[in-house]
Amino acid sequence: MFKTVAEWLKQDKNAKPEGNDANELARLVTALMIEAGNADGSLDKAEQTLIIEVIARQFELDEAQAAEMMNAAVDKSAERVELHSLLRRLRDNSDYEERLGVMEMVWMVVLADGKLDHIEAQLMRRLAGLLFVSDVDSGLAAKTAKSNLGLA
Repeated sequence: MFKTVAEWLKQDKNAKPEGNDANELARLVTALMIEAGNADGSLDKAEQTLIIEVIARQFELDEAQAAEMMNAAVDKSAERVELHSLLRRLRDNSDYEERLGVMEMVWMVVLADGKLDHIEAQLMRRLAGLLFVSDVDSGLAAKTAKSNLGLA
């Protein structure tokens, strides 16, 4: 459904961030995944493992780099009081297909524990709206995420 972020970045170097900016995109997505994982009150081991795997695969990082990025995002999440600036930076540096891919990654984290509580569902609706992703496409991303996790 979506390409790796590295492929997106290679497609149009004039429009997309390069070098350290690619790491900035990875940090933004990681922070968003941490916020989603914490939506139900805790970031459990399954969610952490999934975040590391997804970040490593999508941003072509090794496991240690992805774990370091996740740990930094966890530390910063305790200080974060709002998501709007994070989402604005993500929205401003990505097209619709990329944002849809981000939604799918976040859906995977939210569904990693095999259940979706009302707070997580509310967060995903809010994220879809703030990333300008339609409800239908967000639902399709959730379905794909469930399938990727073996829950469908």
